[in-house]
Amino acid sequence: MSSSRPWRRLTVAGTALALLSTAACAGSGGQSEPAAQVAKKDRYGGTLNIGLSADPGGVDSAVVNQVWRTAARALADSLVFYNPRTKQVEPWLATSWTVSDDARVYSFELRDDVTFHDGTRLTAQVVKANLESLDRPGIHSSARTVVQGISTIETPSEHRITVRFAEPNAAFLTSLSRAYVGIVSEKTAGLPVAERQKWLDGSGPYYLEEYVPNQRIVLKKRKDYDWAPAYFDHEGPAYLDKVVYKIIPEDSVRNGAVIGGDELQFVYWVNAKYLPQLKAAGLTISRTLNPATGTELPLNTSSRFLKDVRVRQALQVGTDRDEFVKIDSGGVDQPATGPLSKDNPYYSDQSALLAYDPRKATSLLEQAGWTKVGSDGIRVDAKGRRLSLRAPEDDAGWQVLQDQWKKLGVELVLDPPLAAEANEKLLSGAYDIAYWYASTPDPDVLRANYGKATGSNRSFIADDDATGGELDRLLQEQNQTIDKEKRQQLVDRASRILVEKAYEIPVSNDVDIWASSPRLHDIQPVGLDQYLINAWLAKK
Repeated sequence: MSSSRPWRRLTVAGTALALLSTAACAGSGGQSEPAAQVAKKDRYGGTLNIGLSADPGGVDSAVVNQVWRTAARALADSLVFYNPRTKQVEPWLATSWTVSDDARVYSFELRDDVTFHDGTRLTAQVVKANLESLDRPGIHSSARTVVQGISTIETPSEHRITVRFAEPNAAFLTSLSRAYVGIVSEKTAGLPVAERQKWLDGSGPYYLEEYVPNQRIVLKKRKDYDWAPAYFDHEGPAYLDKVVYKIIPEDSVRNGAVIGGDELQFVYWVNAKYLPQLKAAGLTISRTLNPATGTELPLNTSSRFLKDVRVRQALQVGTDRDEFVKIDSGGVDQPATGPLSKDNPYYSDQSALLAYDPRKATSLLEQAGWTKVGSDGIRVDAKGRRLSLRAPEDDAGWQVLQDQWKKLGVELVLDPPLAAEANEKLLSGAYDIAYWYASTPDPDVLRANYGKATGSNRSFIADDDATGGELDRLLQEQNQTIDKEKRQQLVDRASRILVEKAYEIPVSNDVDIWASSPRLHDIQPVGLDQYLINAWLAKK
């Protein structure tokens, strides 16, 4: 999860692209038929240069946000692998596992041939040190959430580890597949958090050669690597000798560099308005749908105006999601049809409750007592208070909402906090409407965001809110349920309440766009993560 979508695309309306799902993108990487005939032994060598619009702030995704999507995934492997085609968890550093019927006890058998770049070996004790290191101040919330609730960690043998939770945790296995729970050496796990931001010694196919903030991240191939997930059909080390992430803030400079093909061969998170230019230049365009939540707006039910469910519902049906994605992403993103993305294995279709209906929105506001409209177009109540709501961002998407809701008579004041204060303020209830964004392919992101007994309670549901209490019960129970069918039923009911009672406003599901040189093949997305094990460059 992340506090917001970084490096937001500046877009123009009218750019429409066919969407390829994660599963469809993952296998091909845009590879042409002649390239597919290149023998694997002839794919080795070369340096891949990747352009980023901003420094991620560090190299360890357990500490800093968003680097999990790029460099961190190449540096540290996970215990398990999430297969985007089957939507099942498969072996990686762990060869097998068992889960107790009550989802409280997880036991893993580990590979005995894995090493870290420093030469030390993967053992149960190392994994224990990793998990324990994540539950401390300074570790990013995405990683800390995974391990919170662990009561004991046992290591009965060198390559067996058992994790026990005080309460059931059905999401734990899928969560372990994320890059921010990537396994690092025991020395790295023990470093002060600030040092982990600068350096990482992991188990992945590449090791960190150099990190120069705001300039570059340099990865070098590990020649002894030989434990990629079966999904990639890859034995031995990666094909590329080196990968260099270059920080190039200017869009025009990045685009020119990847079009030229010498300085850059790949651009991550493409600004949608440049797609015609990049496609015309012959670049390969790939798209990946977020498998979690996308852009969603938690509504602060403790706000004096949003306590009334009718006002929240008015905002829900008064949001034109089609127009939002057209302007915010040039039509690349998908309008939300529920709290979860269509690529989530527990997707729940709530589109009937999200249909744009401004007349209904107006009626709901009038039923709530907002019958008078002031000279400025904003509704006022009997006490003369204007229906004015405060939000923590100011970009193209929020400006679309501001315009849409003003037509209903609702003022949306866009008042971004300082970046360093953002997460704290969002969790403090300082705003009427907040934002959130998650990428984990498990429905438990809903509990993490909106759960009350455990979770962030981002909608600030009160103790006397009976419907909110039922929502919390469902969110807690789904994370205690292993049976898929029963869990889906719980997620469906929770999703309906979230949307029907407008505890949150699902707006859009994000699609990542990658542009690459036709020489580059088989960078593979899994969810929004970037996997480099199969990436290779055709000879000039």
